Amino acid sequence: MSKHLRVLLVEDSEDDAALLERALKKAGIQPAVERVETADAMKKALQKQEWDVVIADYVLPCFSGLDAINVLKKTGKDLPFIIVSGKIGEDTAVETMKAGAHDYIMKGNLARLLPAIEREIEEAKGRQKRRDAEEKLIHSHNELAHTTVALEKTNKQLRGEIEERHKAERQALEMKEHLQNVIDSASEIIISIDANKRITTWNKTAEITTGYKQKDVLNWSITKLALFENTQKLLDYIKYLSTETQHDYEDLVIITKNSVKKILRVSGSSIKEKQGSGVLFIGKDITREMEIHGKLLAGNSYLIPEKSNAVSVDLLVDLATSGYTGYLITRMDPDSIKSVVSSANIQIYHLGQDRGQGYDTITDLKMLLQKIKDICEKKKKAVILLERLDYLITKFSFEKVMDVLYEINDNITKNKCLLLLRIDPATIEKTQIALIENELQLLPSQKIEGLTIEDDVYDILRFIYEQNQNNAIVPIKKIMGRFKLAYSTVAKRLQVIETKGLIFTKKQGKTRTVTISDKGKTFIHKRQTV
Repeated sequence: MSKHLRVLLVEDSEDDAALLERALKKAGIQPAVERVETADAMKKALQKQEWDVVIADYVLPCFSGLDAINVLKKTGKDLPFIIVSGKIGEDTAVETMKAGAHDYIMKGNLARLLPAIEREIEEAKGRQKRRDAEEKLIHSHNELAHTTVALEKTNKQLRGEIEERHKAERQALEMKEHLQNVIDSASEIIISIDANKRITTWNKTAEITTGYKQKDVLNWSITKLALFENTQKLLDYIKYLSTETQHDYEDLVIITKNSVKKILRVSGSSIKEKQGSGVLFIGKDITREMEIHGKLLAGNSYLIPEKSNAVSVDLLVDLATSGYTGYLITRMDPDSIKSVVSSANIQIYHLGQDRGQGYDTITDLKMLLQKIKDICEKKKKAVILLERLDYLITKFSFEKVMDVLYEINDNITKNKCLLLLRIDPATIEKTQIALIENELQLLPSQKIEGLTIEDDVYDILRFIYEQNQNNAIVPIKKIMGRFKLAYSTVAKRLQVIETKGLIFTKKQGKTRTVTISDKGKTFIHKRQTV
């Protein structure tokens, strides 16, 4: 205990106060004593500063030790309270202890005073530690509540349970067990990694998805497990989370226990610890969705051989609303397309001469290359849609355009960006298209040659597309009502188009909803064109 002691003394006798102070000094303590005799004086003293201990006489002319206990209780402060009295019987002592006093000492036995003070100060510290532990548990729980709406109801119940618990050690154990059950019941994958890069949380969904049990991965370093295809990418993401306040989604490829690759889309948040910063990941397995859409890998350039720009613009908007920063380089009038891409906050550049409309203009190949270099170097996740390559070929020659395209592709690969190159196949020669295809990859969703569906099935696909364009959720019941069909009939038709990769279905709560895939959008546009 510190040699300095702040004592609030409830005592009417100056002589007794002096004796008490002398006894503390004799024991090696340097007390700072303030003496009060009334309830008002005691209230003011408690408000004015912090105290280490309250010592009170049992009987005062206008006040009492029991009254002093009640004054202290009303402040909500947890301070050691010791009765020091010249005359106090055993029944009275028991009464004061029940009222809230921590100890009582006879004025003739002040040698007991310092040990009693030391003991009660330590007890108060212990109680404070338990309260701090409880507050820390509540705070940790509240943070988790914000990570997923699916856990909100359970978290409210947990907060109510936490508030009702009083025993800190028992409370911590019960809270940990209950929280683990909540995490295990979540449909999302929940993984936490501590500052030493060791896995500390691995819920049941993670077990089901990967095939690895908790005992296989808990307390293992992520660098020692053959779990992530690119461990360095995960380490870089963890480092990014420790410095950035705005956290993007990240797609991580894992290798299951059965050596199957799966794609997890996770969002992370930093967890502050004594040893450093840990991280909490919450995500889901999007392997099937990626297979349906055709996974676009960062660092690749994709060719979209389409007469219309509807598919390429739709894809750009989708990517820009799912974590990428979007850029559109086009020959179209920027004002005419601005309303289509404004919801995704996409930067538009006009390809051609300056029209004086307030938009950035790219007039030649050198400027085009420099602009794409600047975008790739400044933005961690950028997707660029470049339209009308035929315009550049006509103006500058195919050979010069290809030289620039090689450099652009190198920059895209180096900086892990995405390039979408839309060109109308009818505007350039087949040999030129072949050279471009050698340098770029064909967009996966473009591979729909020979795909046909019946008109009644197409009508449902068209309805889903129109609803999605208006940001409307499409449950199966909505389709049943629109076409006046039985559930079994709708289910069969949806199975046909889902098998072909034109839609994907998922559960939202108890409702099964349907969303058109990129391949489905392409199919709609191609059929409309025909």
